[in-house]
Amino acid sequence: MVTRDAIMAELLEIEALLQDDRLNDDDRHALHGAQQALRNVLEADTWHPAPQTFYRIDNRPSEIISFLTH
Repeated sequence: MVTRDAIMAELLEIEALLQDDRLNDDDRHALHGAQQALRNVLEADTWHPAPQTFYRIDNRPSEIISFLTH
């Protein structure tokens, strides 16, 4: 199991990497995503789980029924 201290150390390392001006946009976006995911792990009660509504390419919602979960 990953400890809170290990997650905090990763967040500090990501923050240090984000300070590098040589970082390209794709890497910067990936690091921001990892940073947000780790923060969500630490504060899971502050974010809402994804809804069961999925969106198709034409952006119209459709309900997906999964037979695997029942």
